[in-house]
Amino acid sequence: MFWKKVLGKSTLRVATAALLLTQLLGAAGSVSAAGNDVEVHLIGINDFHGQLDTTSIVGDKKAGSAPILATYLKEAQAKYEHSLLFHNGDSVGASAPASSLDRDEPTMEWMNMMGFDVGSLGNHEFDQGVAALKAQIFGGLDPKEGKVTHAGAKFDYVNANVIETATGKTLIKPYVVKEVGGVKIGFIGLVTKSTPAKVSPSGTAGVRFLSAAEEVEAVNKYAKELQDQGVETIIVLAHDPASTKEGVTTGEAADLAKALPADSPVDVIVAGDNHALANGEVNGKLIVQAYSYGTAFEDIKLMIDPATGDVTEKSATVTTTFQEGVKEDPESLAIIKKSLDKHPELTKPVGTTDGSVTRTDAYNNEAPLGNLIADSMREADFGDKASAADFAFMNPGGIRADLPQGDVTFADLAKIQPFGNTLVKLELTGEQVKTLLQQQWGTNADGTPNTKTLQISGLKYTADFNKPVAERVTGLSLEDGTTIDPAKTYTAVVNNFMAAGGDNYKVLLDAKSSLAGPIDLDVFYQYIVDTYKGGSIVAKNEGRITNLAASTEPTETPVTTEVISRAEFVSALVDMLKLNEVATAPAFKDVAANAAYADAIAEATHAGFIQGYGGNFYPDRDITREEAATILAKLVKDQATDKDAATIIASFEDGKSVSAYAIKPMAKLIDKGIFAGTDKKSLQPKQGLTTNAAKALIEKAVAAKAS
Repeated sequence: MFWKKVLGKSTLRVATAALLLTQLLGAAGSVSAAGNDVEVHLIGINDFHGQLDTTSIVGDKKAGSAPILATYLKEAQAKYEHSLLFHNGDSVGASAPASSLDRDEPTMEWMNMMGFDVGSLGNHEFDQGVAALKAQIFGGLDPKEGKVTHAGAKFDYVNANVIETATGKTLIKPYVVKEVGGVKIGFIGLVTKSTPAKVSPSGTAGVRFLSAAEEVEAVNKYAKELQDQGVETIIVLAHDPASTKEGVTTGEAADLAKALPADSPVDVIVAGDNHALANGEVNGKLIVQAYSYGTAFEDIKLMIDPATGDVTEKSATVTTTFQEGVKEDPESLAIIKKSLDKHPELTKPVGTTDGSVTRTDAYNNEAPLGNLIADSMREADFGDKASAADFAFMNPGGIRADLPQGDVTFADLAKIQPFGNTLVKLELTGEQVKTLLQQQWGTNADGTPNTKTLQISGLKYTADFNKPVAERVTGLSLEDGTTIDPAKTYTAVVNNFMAAGGDNYKVLLDAKSSLAGPIDLDVFYQYIVDTYKGGSIVAKNEGRITNLAASTEPTETPVTTEVISRAEFVSALVDMLKLNEVATAPAFKDVAANAAYADAIAEATHAGFIQGYGGNFYPDRDITREEAATILAKLVKDQATDKDAATIIASFEDGKSVSAYAIKPMAKLIDKGIFAGTDKKSLQPKQGLTTNAAKALIEKAVAAKAS
């Protein structure tokens, strides 16, 4: 479930447990094939991101890089009589410098050398705009700086859900047919509908993206066209996120599978974008994704009846590209060498450190490496000819490693910021900046703190932990001590994960303006090169953040716990019930599909616990005692009669203040011993619930349900 994940994009360090799944997890529901069926293997990757010379760490082992990946792919194809090689979007963009410094032409050259048969568009193909995308695919002078001429792809690209506004037609051809082993296979391309929010507005100028409903309609349309051409085996290369956990596959790709007819001719949906493992069946469609950065590839086995063209059996394996014992592909090495010879600076150390530039305790306090990264972000060039931003904020979860002692190379920087996030410049008021800092201090469903201290540049503040969150930030000022004006508008740089409300930084969704810019790793690398010029890289704690610890002395009155929100209450209930039934976003207008609590609200809606008000759920509003009772009463049988309920509620001095809709639910919980007044005579139905009180109430209701 989404709210139980560690928020953020997938790291290069994949857990060993997940690694085991890549080797063992297969698609469900395979059926035996007839003896004369044609066996075809679709060998593919997704989200390569131009990581030509990047070694990743998977389960404490080295994996990936183009020369290693190429060996795996070539060996896989050599095993089979009939195979096709594909990639599923984001093959370029957020790339390693060996590729990005030449506008990803080295990666395009590598894919041509490998003999890919078909590819799809990802959101990062739009990073530099439609003209650059077309130059990379079809050949020609790259419009960015006009220094690179692309040879063009020697294989087909497909996409069916990006429409050129000038023509009303798809940006590129929507599908292609490949024939192998005497059978025909159709490939339809899609890219995530979130693309406009993931790239600069200039990146998607001149095109529009189909809505979810339009997308389904398009897939059905093109599938029918393929069938009319005698093609019954159909693959959708959908650069849409998907994950398979505990045998359940969820995400945009799964939503698409559910939205298609059960008898749709679509056999397989290949996912991408969220750098995860997917390998499962949804509504008869096999959904597969193989992590990212070339650390894995998928082998999709299809048994196809040559007489009808139908798939009689389908399954997939996802294999990790461990480096140990694997010979590097010489043709791939030659492409990398050509790039490194052109850019010798990439093979040289960018500086040295004494081992003190670390992320130590970055979740709770200022950290030297956090300061360094935030400073680089603040200086980022967004192409708007503006000076440095007023502030920069870096989420601690995005800092994945320390700078090593001794020589520091680009590879070391890539380990620190491996996600390829886009930097975003926002306009925020001083009051919103303060709110952003307050949102660092969350609370888990069990009442324990969930702190993610932002690493900052351009400002400083004191946090007094003796005060409630709403009053905790004190002394908020610029670096020179000038107090930040709540009404004034400032510029602030964050990454696109935060800008989308990740890690609960929801105030950023209300920014006055938003400008997408360069990739965080590129900015960090260039900042190190320009600032330290190959010498000693220095960063330290500077007093940007001062935390005043809460007093440990006993007090006469207990410290009040914060009131829980409606979204937090529902998340805690769904988590305790272990609900995992739906994969679609909730239908409330004020609940974003990518919100941390979206899945929980969707589950609660599906289970009939919540309905909302006028199409809204008001997730951030404090939940009242009567609202909580109304939700929990649906867990308990034996509804009280109207007369009994009225009598129970009337026995409390403030019974008349209970809303009409809450009378029977509150009475039922009171009668069952689940709900009690704040004292013997008062219900206080409009009062908020503390986290601990909410937890205790949920536990009682769940226990009553089970009894």
